[in-house]
Amino acid sequence: MDLLRARQVVDVVMSKYQQSYRRMLVDMHIPDWDPAFLSRYDPAALAGQFTRANLTGAMLYCKSHAGLCYWPTRAGKMHAGIGGRDLVGEMLTELRSRGIAACAYYSIVFDNWAVETHPDWRQRTINGADFNSVIRYGTCCMNHPEYRAYEMAQLDDLLSRYEFDALFLDMIFWPLICGCDHCRARFRAEADADIPVTVDWTSPAWCRFQAARERWASDFTRDLMAKAKSIRPDLDVTHNLAPALSNWVLAQPLGASIHDTFVAGDLYGDRVEQLVVSKMLLHLSETRPAEFMTSVCVDLSDHVRLKNEQRMRAQAMGATAMSSAFLFIDAIDPIGTVNPEKYARVGRVFAATAGYEPFLGGDPIEDVAIYFSAHSQMDFAENGTPVASVLTSGRKYPHLDAVRGACRALQRAHIPFGVITRRQLDELQRFRAVVLPNVLRMDREEIEAIRAYVKAGGRLYASRYTSLVEESGTRHRDFMLADVFGASFDSEEQGAFAYLTPADEMIATWIAPQRHVSCKIAKDPIRPASPLCGLPRLRSGSGRALATLTLPYGYPSRGSVNDHQWASIHSSPPWEQLSVPTIVTNEFGAGRAIYSAASIEAIDGEAETALFVGLVGSLLDGRFSSGAVAHPSVWMTTFDQPDRHRVMASFLNYQEELPPALVPVRFWMRPPAGKRFRRLLLAPEGVVREFTLADDGALHADLGAIELMAMVIAEYD
Repeated sequence: MDLLRARQVVDVVMSKYQQSYRRMLVDMHIPDWDPAFLSRYDPAALAGQFTRANLTGAMLYCKSHAGLCYWPTRAGKMHAGIGGRDLVGEMLTELRSRGIAACAYYSIVFDNWAVETHPDWRQRTINGADFNSVIRYGTCCMNHPEYRAYEMAQLDDLLSRYEFDALFLDMIFWPLICGCDHCRARFRAEADADIPVTVDWTSPAWCRFQAARERWASDFTRDLMAKAKSIRPDLDVTHNLAPALSNWVLAQPLGASIHDTFVAGDLYGDRVEQLVVSKMLLHLSETRPAEFMTSVCVDLSDHVRLKNEQRMRAQAMGATAMSSAFLFIDAIDPIGTVNPEKYARVGRVFAATAGYEPFLGGDPIEDVAIYFSAHSQMDFAENGTPVASVLTSGRKYPHLDAVRGACRALQRAHIPFGVITRRQLDELQRFRAVVLPNVLRMDREEIEAIRAYVKAGGRLYASRYTSLVEESGTRHRDFMLADVFGASFDSEEQGAFAYLTPADEMIATWIAPQRHVSCKIAKDPIRPASPLCGLPRLRSGSGRALATLTLPYGYPSRGSVNDHQWASIHSSPPWEQLSVPTIVTNEFGAGRAIYSAASIEAIDGEAETALFVGLVGSLLDGRFSSGAVAHPSVWMTTFDQPDRHRVMASFLNYQEELPPALVPVRFWMRPPAGKRFRRLLLAPEGVVREFTLADDGALHADLGAIELMAMVIAEYD
């Protein structure tokens, strides 16, 4: 089954929790070896702080990473410091009395009590090592049958006792590349092979093992949620999807989102991460709103250092602008108390977002789809790495760099875009253009969907190694989409620097005053780039070159004191201009494609951003569904709400330095097909605003200067 595209056809009745937009969770990962731990925990007092925080939904802890339960469990261990009290039941009663929806928090895989009590349940490194002596987190193997039975029994006990609005399962991923006996036996049974000892993304054996790890995590997620649904059929279920954005090590697949009623994830990165993830959640979630989670403190490792109120407000408004729910995460003091001033601050933040809630929802209006590839959460530079040496994961890999850059560039230009996954392969025609940003591995179904999309009239931008390597690990001699690109893969550049030189007047205009765009091929100043990590050299095909290749003096030599194969001691300036294409435009069927040998979208530079935005704009023939004349920090998002005969547009002044400076905003947007705008209101006040209609029906308006957030409602007939 295709994990990302299989969808359940159900009649969805949203729970009270999912209808809430203002949410909070208090982490309670507290051990019980000191009798003072949680001795002063008071559910009524904490629920009172939730009221102070203006919450409409709250997650309450049932089992933490410590593996200790806060209800009288029959299947595990109850926290010793709470004196036998049913804290889950008490907190649930307190939340109900205050009208706050309740979601149960339950930790999976991360369970210290389980690994201490059952050492054979532990995940182990590929060479059999046990990490529990050097880290705080004990992790269980999803393939151990006794561990799986333990979690099923725990869920049965918990959900049979209490009626929650929703259930959140945390940590269903692989912190290690587990090499325990059960993982080895399962892979041997499924693949008739041993676990590979070397990472190699051009090896079918390695790719088969990684696919198995992801499938195992998805299957366990499915089974846990099926268990929950068998006990409480109307329960909303979700799991923490944030690890699925990390590289391949954690092996939590985006495809597991099909098991969720709605998608949720905790993230702690910058505003570009929030932009990318928020856009993606709109398309990943089975129902809306999705849930964006982040901490009250600067990160989870710092218990006391708060984010300033302006940052918290900007993050919460970022979710509001995307019609998403927002959840703040706090952490309880070991004795069971909290800092009340945190909740006062959260309350002020949520007081600012609450007024917008009646205007949220609808379908995002997006001209461009940026494709996030679950197969490309890796780096070919890892090829040859011993599996035993891979001990940590990360959020940096070439494809994600390109996705982030594409989102950043289009947001700054106020071009309407979304972030999609293979879940939208059957819906590509909804978008006027699709961006494939350095998609390192693709499967045949993706290739055929993209080819059919362009042939039927779609517009495509693709970069770098897109479609050269198959998801199975097969490296092709040419791009699988070479016919669409209008150019073929020839070889890889061997030097340190190369240049893209305009062969088209518009390209020259976009990058001016620069005369070239520089491409750093290798990260190392001495050694050449690893295979599939540099810059492809192209052979001409049916396409027309928009830019060509220029090389430095002495290329491909890097030069030395002795060989004189260089022209400037610090840099490698352009020297030899070739006719080899680097950016190509090609008519294919009724559509058009632009391919760039360099992932220019990944570079945060003036010329590169202008070039990428210009290329995408040319694919759309300069015609967009909306736009703005505003500072680049402004996020403009629009949602069609046909059931209410209106379009909602929000403008978030999300500056890096806060509090934000006032910025003027003028905007325009086109009505849905066959509709005509008749009135413009400023939300949430409902004040009527002046506007003009252009001959093509586009609404034009001036919002004046905005501080952080402005929202308008454009009603149409």
